[in-house]
Amino acid sequence: MDTRREIEIEATPEEVWEALATEEGREAWLEDAPAREIVVETAEEPHRLVWWWWTEDAPATRVEVLVVAAPAGARVVVVESEPSFPLPALAARFSLAYA
Repeated sequence: MDTRREIEIEATPEEVWEALATEEGREAWLEDAPAREIVVETAEEPHRLVWWWWTEDAPATRVEVLVVAAPAGARVVVVESEPSFPLPALAARFSLAYA
């Protein structure tokens, strides 16, 4: 299942990129969010960033961020998807076989 969100930000695409693509930038706007592990899949500066992130308590999700110049500064489009491959069902199948 994919979730798509967009927003216009009064900042240049390069400023938005810095906030997304650097650890320091992410810490500034994610300061109240739970700590997450992040693995970058694709980085096409300053317009497209794709990463996987997860917490200890939640499965990994894939996040694709597009940053596009807009009259007010930058339009940011985020599509986050949860893997649909049924890993728990696969694991359960084997745990039953070896139980």
